Amino acid sequence: MNLDYAQRWAQARSSDTEAFADLYAADLDFCLEHTMVDDHMQDTIFQRAQILERLGGFANDDAGNGLGIHTFTAKEYIGDERFGLIHWDYAVEHLSSFRGHPTDGQPLETTGSTFLRFNGEGKIVLDSTVMNDNPIFQAIGLPIMTVHYWDKDFDPAALMA
Repeated sequence: MNLDYAQRWAQARSSDTEAFADLYAADLDFCLEHTMVDDHMQDTIFQRAQILERLGGFANDDAGNGLGIHTFTAKEYIGDERFGLIHWDYAVEHLSSFRGHPTDGQPLETTGSTFLRFNGEGKIVLDSTVMNDNPIFQAIGLPIMTVHYWDKDFDPAALMA
C-alpha cells in the first residue's frame, strides 16, 4: 500500500460508494469507526450495507439537493501492506448543514486522518477515521477557539477572558 492506494481510497470515498465498500473485507470481518459529533450510536460500521447507507452521501453529485459535493484528497500515506495512515484534505461545497448547523452553502474545508489495517488479501479490516471539525465550525460562525498551547508566549489566563 502506498500513496497511490490512498488516493484511490479517497477518490472512491468521494465519488463511488460501491467501489469504496469493495476495499473492505466481508461483512462482520471489518470495523469502520468514524467520529460522529451528533450520534455516537451510528459511528461504527460492520457491514457493507451500512457503508452504502451511512457514507453514501459523500459520493453525492447533485449540487442542488443540499447534501453537498464532497472531495477527499489523500496527501500522505505512512505504512505498509499491513497497516497504514492516510492524511487527507476534505472540502465540501453546496452543503446545507454540517452536524446540524446551517452552512449557507459556503465552501468548507478541513483535514483528517484514517488509520487502516489490512488482511492478507489486502482488504481493510479496521478503519478508524478522525476529521478536524473545528475549522468547519469556525467557518460557519460557531464560537470555537483554536488554542495554540505550543506557542512560546501562550498564556493560559487568556482562556478566561
